[in-house]
This record gives sequence, structure tokens and C-alpha cells, in this order.
Amino acid sequence: MTTADLMVAVLAREVRDDDVVGVGLGTPLALCAALVARATRAPGAEVLVAGAVSPDADLLTCMRGAPALAGRTAGFVPHLDTMDMAERQAMTLQFLRPAQVDREGSINTSSIRSPGAPRLRFPGGLAMADVPRLMPRVVLYHTDHRPRGLVERVDVVTGRGGPSERGGVRSQGPTVLITDLCVIAFGGEGPRLESVHPGVDPERVQAATGFALRAGRRVPRTEPPADDELDAMQRIDPHALRGVEVRETRADALPRMIALLEGGR
Repeated sequence: MTTADLMVAVLAREVRDDDVVGVGLGTPLALCAALVARATRAPGAEVLVAGAVSPDADLLTCMRGAPALAGRTAGFVPHLDTMDMAERQAMTLQFLRPAQVDREGSINTSSIRSPGAPRLRFPGGLAMADVPRLMPRVVLYHTDHRPRGLVERVDVVTGRGGPSERGGVRSQGPTVLITDLCVIAFGGEGPRLESVHPGVDPERVQAATGFALRAGRRVPRTEPPADDELDAMQRIDPHALRGVEVRETRADALPRMIALLEGGR
């Protein structure tokens, strides 16, 4: 079991059977999780990827985009319609991978100000200011759990955490953060350490986190992937492209992903 395997399984368990999940092509780990969820615990969920509605395709085919998914889906949803779905809460769940997360669940995908170093710039806001305010549920993930990524307050508030209500539309904001070390839940009493991954202890998690975590006397261990989840990962992602977002497997997965995507042109 790799860290990517574990994170895919934990993310997949956040998908409910009646969810409509929006996921992008640039986050293969989250995309793999959404597809695994449909293949295991949430067969009734719908997944929107590259505009395709729940395509009958593996991860690599999905990552090749809309042309590769023609004939593998019941239909395509234009981008403007997906935004309308989010505003009407017809889309119920989205996975996001920000560069920074703070104790309120606010996210930063814009830039990080590193003392004594050039500012690091990222893709930017896109719809990130709206998604946490509109989506019924937002699940965050971060594959490099360190103090510079999990901070007391994000350098730039690209999307604000916490619950909100606008025009009668209620949103919880980001509810869960899944990292390569643990699972953190956000709530009114502050962030809580829900579980630690196998081989990790709560002290290590707190030392790697830039804000205080509430925790019970005994913090549970994260449940490893079940056999059916591992089987689904192997069918959906036999090339292990899910590992491209995780530091320990990126060096192997990235050139493999590039070669496969270029080979399919």
C-alpha cells in the first residue's frame, strides 16, 4: 500500500451514493478517488470530469480529456452549466487541493510569501472564491503535510472557510482535510484530528501543522484500503498515475504519465 493508495481510499469514502461530484483533470488522485467510489461504496454517485457525465473509462482515458471520452458517457455538460449546477447546489461535492490551508479551512491557490525567498505563484483563483461558498460539501486534500502548507492563516485567501448562507443557499465550506499523514475535520470548535495514518502518531502530525489541533485521548488509526478498494484502483488506474501527486511516488509516476498521455495523442 502506498500513500497514494491510502489517500484515494479515504477520499473515496467521502463520496455518498447520491452525490454529484465535480473533479478536474489536473488532480489525478482525486479523480481516481471519485471513480473508485462509484466502483465500490457509491455506485449511485455521478462524476463530472472534462464535462463527461460518469464516463465508462479508466483514469488514463479520463485524463486525455473530452475527445477520448466520446462514446463512453451518456452526455457532456458545458462548463457554464456546471457552474450553474454549483450555484443551484445540483453539484454536491468537490475535491480541492490548495497550496495552503488554515485552521478555519480557508484555502490559498494564489501565492505563498516565503521569507527570504521569491514569492511562489500558483494557478490562482478561477472559481475558488465561489466554490466553498456555494458547494454543499467541499473536501480538501494535501499531499505534503508540513507547516508551510498548513498554516494559522493563509497568505492569500483564495476561498474562505467556514459555513455561510447567501440568497437562501447554505454551505458548510470545507469540512475535511485529508493529508499524507492524517485526517482533519473542520468545525465550530476548531480543527480536530480525526485519525492518523498507519505508522504516524499524533505528535508528529501536530509538529507538522502550523495550527493547534483538538484531539481525543486516543486518536484512531485511518482505516487502510479494503480489498475491494484496492481491486478498483488496480482496474481504474493500472499505471498507478494516482501517485504523481505524492512526493514518495512522483519521480516514478510523472514520467510514466507524460509518456502515456503523449503516446495517446
